[in-house]
Amino acid sequence: MPTTPLRTLFVLLFYLLLAIPNLSAQEDKKPVRWGIQFGYATQQTKPFHDLDYDFEQGVIIGHILLKKIYHEAFQIDIIAEGGYYFATHQLINKWFTRTVFFNDFPESFHREMLQKKSVHEVVAHLGAEISHFIRPNVQLYGYAAIGPMWVSQQTERLAPGFAFSDNLGMGVKLKLTAKVWLNTMLVIRHESNANLKFPNSGHNTLGVRMGVVFNLTPPHKG
Repeated sequence: MPTTPLRTLFVLLFYLLLAIPNLSAQEDKKPVRWGIQFGYATQQTKPFHDLDYDFEQGVIIGHILLKKIYHEAFQIDIIAEGGYYFATHQLINKWFTRTVFFNDFPESFHREMLQKKSVHEVVAHLGAEISHFIRPNVQLYGYAAIGPMWVSQQTERLAPGFAFSDNLGMGVKLKLTAKVWLNTMLVIRHESNANLKFPNSGHNTLGVRMGVVFNLTPPHKG
């Protein structure tokens, strides 16, 4: 399922945010904010439950803050992310590969796709968080991130090698100590290759992530 318009919108948004020198912005002189999260996601749940295949994945992903912008009661954080996904995949509907689109694949491809397999992914994202402190120790935020990734294993829905990772989510951060915050998030993820290679049906998942953020800036007073 191509998502080129969504990717284009994200890229334009990121360039716009990075190009604005002062939207009542202030430079942080404090230690660099960074964080790490662990998560689990699956397509075997609404709204993505596709009976043709099973797909589950775990993730470990870290981020570092690139730029912070304040605007009234909200703040926008531009972040860079790097992560590793480990997934299991299995084709359930054997007729999915019995179409004219798969005629160029060898006979063994059909049998191979019906076997459960491991898929490794390495990703690099450029992301943005739009957040608001509802209390000094509670921050709500929306999240969007996009970037390239490398995929280790062929599936009937995605070719191996270069692809893209699109992410949308919402979460909450809770203050644990002066420098450490608990970070939880619900994430929708789509991975495909923008029709650069076949196949490109892509994988869709709904997942949760939990981790910690270090040196999160307190609510802006200006």
